[in-house]
Amino acid sequence: MLRESQSFRQSSDVSQLPAKFFSSKLSWRLHDLANARYFYVWLFALAIFPVVTTSIVKKTGTWSSSITKFTVFVSAEIVLATLPFASQFKKRKNIKKLRSVLLKEVVELESDFAHKHWDLIAKHVNEYLLQEGLWHSEHCIYDGEECLRYFRDQVYLPFVVNPSEKHDEQLATQIYEKSYEIYWSSQELITKIAALEPNQNLPRDTYRFSIVYDLIHGIKPALKFLPVVVLSSLYMKWKMSLKIIATASVFGFLKLMCSSCHLTRRSRGRALSQPLHILTLLKLEYHSEPGESANKWDEVAKKMNTYLNEEGVLPDKRVFFDGKQCHAKFESLLAATLPDDDIKKSLYPELIRFASEFRAA
Repeated sequence: MLRESQSFRQSSDVSQLPAKFFSSKLSWRLHDLANARYFYVWLFALAIFPVVTTSIVKKTGTWSSSITKFTVFVSAEIVLATLPFASQFKKRKNIKKLRSVLLKEVVELESDFAHKHWDLIAKHVNEYLLQEGLWHSEHCIYDGEECLRYFRDQVYLPFVVNPSEKHDEQLATQIYEKSYEIYWSSQELITKIAALEPNQNLPRDTYRFSIVYDLIHGIKPALKFLPVVVLSSLYMKWKMSLKIIATASVFGFLKLMCSSCHLTRRSRGRALSQPLHILTLLKLEYHSEPGESANKWDEVAKKMNTYLNEEGVLPDKRVFFDGKQCHAKFESLLAATLPDDDIKKSLYPELIRFASEFRAA
């Protein structure tokens, strides 16, 4: 059963969101995994892995056998991947039970509801998950943005596609959409837009091509895994010449760097996905009126890069390589918000009202 809202309010000072005191999402995940009961089962599996490996070697009679290497390598991957998989499976299963809690939280705030309240709601949801025994700590949800995604996936988007007659669902949808209307007209957004200064250079000013920019930023995370690549090459090429091992290590690193470059490029492409960030881009375009001017879109790109970095979106990178990329993203977001064939296919129904103004213009 749901706890009363008042109990949530009283305990909100005790619980802190992981985003407030963990330096990164990786440290948050590792800390939360270490507090899970199945963590010790995983440790046991990890502890007996050398015993299994020794048994396989004795059975095959040789360490250099391809069958031995393949079996040990696959077994290691299974052991190392089991814990994260088990954690994500449990989280996805229990997150689906939050629909009524999210509805209740939004409805109770009513006219006071604003985007900043998602952090507060995330705290309450974390407490609910712990109290109901659905999670092992108060650190299930990282921040308000993650909680907002669950609300959109479980409540808002299903309601848009298939409207319900239930009063609480209708009210929650109205409150949620109204929060964007209030933000669009708020002095807060106007002040934020006015305060954005294009004090950052665009990546294009330093790197001629965007692929070079992504490669440079892809090298940094790839270097962290260089020891793993070398050890893997030593393991797979055991008893071979040092030249072959070095060559295998170089090719392995290049492959890892290309994969990291691809991930960097994809992360920049997907960085602008939160409705509030998209609304800010719409407002910035509305005030700047760049039209088809390349120079003006460069200024918009600089300001958006500054804004997104301040919001914690890819803080060590620039989302937009240049104004051309920013303009293309703006047009794609308009198309995603206002599809030609069916409005119910919109990825951002809460922004249709604002996007329609640009389409009309």
